[in-house]
Amino acid sequence: MQEKTKYKPVKKGRHPREEAVKGTLASLVAALVAGLLPHMLHLSPWIPIWCFGFWGYAVLSESKGWPLPRTIPRMCLTFLGLAGVFVSTGGIIDNTFGASLLCVMAGLKTLEVRRERDLFISIFIAYFMVVSSLFFSASLLMTLYMVMAMIHISAILLRLNAPGVPLKEAFKVSGAITAKAIPLTLVLFFFFPRIDGNLFGITSSRTATSGFSNTLSPGSVSTLTRSNDPVFRVTFNGPTPAPDLRYFRGIVFQEFDGRTWRAQTIPPTGAYIESSAGPVSYEIMFETKNVDRFFPLDLPLKIPRDAGIRADYTLKTPRGGIKEAPYTFQSATTYNTGALNQWESVFSRLPSGGNPKSRSLARQWREESQGAEQVVEKALSYLGANGFLYTLQPPALGEDPVDSFLFDSRRGFCEHYASAFTYLMRAAGIPARIVGGYLGGTVNPFGGYLIVRQSDAHAWTEVWIRGKGWLRVDPTSVVAPERVVRGAGFGLPEFERPSFFIGDGASFLARGVNRLRLGWDSINYQWDQQVIGYSFTLQSTLLKKLGISSRNWKGWFKATAWVVALCGTTFAMAWLILELRGRRKTPRVKASWNLYQQKLEKQGVHCHASTGPVDFLDVIKKSHPHLYPDARAITHLYVEITYGRETGNKEKQRKLQRLVNRFDPGKVSPRTPGLNAGV
Repeated sequence: MQEKTKYKPVKKGRHPREEAVKGTLASLVAALVAGLLPHMLHLSPWIPIWCFGFWGYAVLSESKGWPLPRTIPRMCLTFLGLAGVFVSTGGIIDNTFGASLLCVMAGLKTLEVRRERDLFISIFIAYFMVVSSLFFSASLLMTLYMVMAMIHISAILLRLNAPGVPLKEAFKVSGAITAKAIPLTLVLFFFFPRIDGNLFGITSSRTATSGFSNTLSPGSVSTLTRSNDPVFRVTFNGPTPAPDLRYFRGIVFQEFDGRTWRAQTIPPTGAYIESSAGPVSYEIMFETKNVDRFFPLDLPLKIPRDAGIRADYTLKTPRGGIKEAPYTFQSATTYNTGALNQWESVFSRLPSGGNPKSRSLARQWREESQGAEQVVEKALSYLGANGFLYTLQPPALGEDPVDSFLFDSRRGFCEHYASAFTYLMRAAGIPARIVGGYLGGTVNPFGGYLIVRQSDAHAWTEVWIRGKGWLRVDPTSVVAPERVVRGAGFGLPEFERPSFFIGDGASFLARGVNRLRLGWDSINYQWDQQVIGYSFTLQSTLLKKLGISSRNWKGWFKATAWVVALCGTTFAMAWLILELRGRRKTPRVKASWNLYQQKLEKQGVHCHASTGPVDFLDVIKKSHPHLYPDARAITHLYVEITYGRETGNKEKQRKLQRLVNRFDPGKVSPRTPGLNAGV
């Protein structure tokens, strides 16, 4: 009697790995690392540690035989990771939350890889991790990394399916697949309908900031000058305006509590301009991670369709936020805003007390002057003739900050001068306000566009003059004129200039590095404009140039015809290139012999792989004697070149190629002599 075999049930959560999975975890982790790297900058620090810790344990468990966690511990780790993501992201469900959750789950996935199915799921997670990095950056560098990461992950996928394939060969195949997908990708990019708006309505970034808040106090703008991050880039449709006209308006501050200016009053919608001159048309590409509002050139006339303009000439951002796309504006460099509106009485208010010296000085100027313009001139003359200094390191101000600045310290940055000047104007009975934005910028010689950085942040004053409206007055221009004409760094003392500032005395190496940076910035700017900024409007313009309209069935038919034609042409060119490359790789002598055999096979004369050229000639002589003269000439020359002393003879190789090209066994009959018989 045969004894029954006793089977021990495997406990849940302790399934052994299948044979096909063993030895693959290191490759799988390499794919997941490629997906994690682009997220390192915007993830909470604990998430990479989490991932590398569990990935390392999974790899070591394979070689050292360590047990994998059971079901309940894995569930506990899952809830722990989810709670960590909620805490580190503040519970805000956005791109950062989604990427964090994806990476945390990818870290845990390797702990349950036991079957081939688990391997493939993990590979697909790696793909999603790479693609999701585009939610944070679609720069040229990130796009190149994404393509390389896709090739890397695909090569590992090939290795998992065919373990015997060398890694180098897997990368070649993966690269070839990616290259063949590029033509179709380009066609779809240009012709597939574009969707304006963010995918799924998820916000792109919650850390976007222009550097300007709704309050302004001494030190708030000078802090921005220590950052070299770009805020936006401007391409002018014509000559670039002079530096003293490059005031980019962002926010207007109305109310003053004695120390801080605030933008509390919401202006009415709509702006009035009585007259304007010197219109300038331009496009702005904003850095969405560094800006949360529009900064048009002062003073905006035409604005993007999805934006709104307020009565103080600042712009409302679109509901979906600012996108990485070029926005078209038109501004006036000379203008008259007309009469003072009733709501603008807020620009004449001051606190009931404080700063007595400044109030007294302003009243004195008013009594001595015949109009508001003379008061403005007296205030500017006072700042220019009393030893004021433009500096990032001013002393602390006293209880009456305006008096302390104007009569004691006399040192400050643009916000100090704008604040004091606006206070003096209001104390003299002249409506005035502070405007925050950017001044100047750097012209990129490689692209001809203007780069405006955080270091170009600036604050200036506007005063209302009867008959002229609101006029820009920049008190900083009196104290540090080079700040307005040449840039922020030139207005500061040498020892206070930021390290990234390239002045007249910069070394040859520093100038060279700066030119490299500008060159790379130009490449990225073109990428942003032509690729990232390829919107529905630009696509419609392209289709119109091709005579295609999406409003009727004829337009759709034309678009389809264009797509089919482009795809067909692209694939035909790709096939031709690959065919020519294949022929170039084959030596001329071998290619000629292969063509000779192909021509004979069409006539039923087959050559076995083990049959040599001389033996094959004997076969032809017996079965097809009428082909023998031509075959003999070709075979003898082939043997002479291949096995004789004429291996490198180019003339002989060309002669063999001519004989084979002329050889046409279909036209040679038993009664007709061969074409090459007399050769």
